[in-house]
Amino acid sequence: MLLFGYDFQFSLTILLPISILINFFQLINKFNNIEFKFYRRLIIWTIPTIIFFLYYISASPINLNLIIGIFLIFISFNKNSHFIKNIIDFFLKFEFIYLIIIGIVHGITNLGGALLSTIIFSKNLSKERTRATIAISYLTFAVFQIATLIVLVGNNDFIRIDNIIYWFVGLLVFFIIEKLIYLKINEKMYHKYFSLFLLIIGLLLIIKN
Repeated sequence: MLLFGYDFQFSLTILLPISILINFFQLINKFNNIEFKFYRRLIIWTIPTIIFFLYYISASPINLNLIIGIFLIFISFNKNSHFIKNIIDFFLKFEFIYLIIIGIVHGITNLGGALLSTIIFSKNLSKERTRATIAISYLTFAVFQIATLIVLVGNNDFIRIDNIIYWFVGLLVFFIIEKLIYLKINEKMYHKYFSLFLLIIGLLLIIKN
């Protein structure tokens, strides 16, 4: 089954294993920081839709880059605008709908992680709780995606020797950023950097579109 051509295939067979490795290292000795109430809701509402849409999506790509990009830019100003914060708080009242949308988007485009980061970021958790909750969520996404592709689709491209170099480079970049940036920023700066990250990702998605 061809899934959106090479780019989407690459993001699944290369980036998913890297995501699992990085998230695993992020979670070592950090499980107590996970926001488990949110994580349980994520499992219930998001994972089934990821599996369904990843399996049943057609070969034709669905480009949601522009919509998601605009949304991320909008969210990145959450801390600086009461108007935006009020809108986000309104949507969070219907969190299960947002979680279902994340599953649909992630199953179709593999871009649901950006929406996931947005909702966790909006909860105003501490630096460590934000990171741990995002990590366990990403890890869960990747595990179920790989299981779906292997068991239901019959895609075994993950297990290839030439992919190991990508995994090694991904881990190397993670440890460099961990050492040089993450461990040196405080709680306040973490949220500012996170907002900047969302803004940059949003702009890149729009440019790619």
